[in-house]
Amino acid sequence: MQYDIIIIGGGMVGGSLACALQETTLRIALVDAAPLNTRHDSRLIALNYGSYCLLDNLGIWQALSSHAAPIQQVHISDRGHFGKIRLKAEEAGVHALGYVVPAQDINMALNNALAKQNRVTMFRPAKLKQLTQTETHANLIVETETANLELEGKIIIGADGTHSTVRELLNIETQTTQCEQSAIVTITELQRSHQGIAYERFHSSGAIAMLPLVGDRTATIWTDDNQAIQDLLQLDDSSFLKTLQTQFGYRLGRLKQIGQRHTYPLHMLKSAQTIKQHVVLMGNAAHTLLPLAAQGLNLALSEIAMLVQCITDNPDEPNWQTYLSWQEKQQSNSTRLSHQLPKLFSEDFSLVTIARQIGMIGLDICPAAKKHFAWQAMGKAGQLPRLLLEKVK
Repeated sequence: MQYDIIIIGGGMVGGSLACALQETTLRIALVDAAPLNTRHDSRLIALNYGSYCLLDNLGIWQALSSHAAPIQQVHISDRGHFGKIRLKAEEAGVHALGYVVPAQDINMALNNALAKQNRVTMFRPAKLKQLTQTETHANLIVETETANLELEGKIIIGADGTHSTVRELLNIETQTTQCEQSAIVTITELQRSHQGIAYERFHSSGAIAMLPLVGDRTATIWTDDNQAIQDLLQLDDSSFLKTLQTQFGYRLGRLKQIGQRHTYPLHMLKSAQTIKQHVVLMGNAAHTLLPLAAQGLNLALSEIAMLVQCITDNPDEPNWQTYLSWQEKQQSNSTRLSHQLPKLFSEDFSLVTIARQIGMIGLDICPAAKKHFAWQAMGKAGQLPRLLLEKVK
């Protein structure tokens, strides 16, 4: 079976790419190890404005809008020190800086959209077992429940996550940074409205993010050293809630209740190559970032927008140099937000601390600098591919 593009991985990255390509005349296949609609995902995703635009342009947003809480303001602070940064949607000239949506709802919306179309051939559950390349195409052997299939593709997309089978089969090396940290993700119920404000409060060894969800609830993401996270997991719900209240403060009023706690180890990964002959790595297969500043999925969706533009502008010979340049620039921006920002807040030397507070105050009172920072975080900086632009209503 021959295809123009074969996508390996049907999660949020692979599913979004498949939806973005379904309006083309290209022959598309999607291979995923999980059966349709059985993917459980407890993550809570902060989509920036560029990601919202992409999903809206793909016709996915209508199914997501009732599950999405708009971020009207971002409030960044440093526990125990003066100075803060406040970003407001109205100052950035948008109706929302971004949205917070449960990953489960994003997966469901993508799966439902793909189930309704006939352009993308689905192989799921199916596992990639072998990948070889010739001068003109790649050959894949895919294991399904009933047989092994031989697929041929001109372009192979590896969107199969941090532990990528595609990357492994191609012997592509990675640079991994172990952070010796973990994250607790849960939902916190509030006694009053969050008013669409997303808080990110740094402390010496991590951060607490409280992001608005639909209703009087927040997505709570608490990162810290592994031992500290394990200690927090040992607490009962009441004790954990009390500790969270003490560490975060009362900017959201009194915290009412927490949901089930999920933990994720934190590390950073960067692939030595993101394009190897006919194969393109995307999302966590190419780069796994820290969850702070919520850059991981947003980076992948911006790459999808540029990849689709490069392919549709010239299907026979996509401009891979344009794509690589875009990817490198976006990855640099995202890494700076997700890794360098927490690192800066972890420095506790007095001169660094004072300079940091002065810098935060300076940014907060300088409209031009703050707008530039906001546009970087929203994924709106620079020349954008078409799918990241606002949809013409």
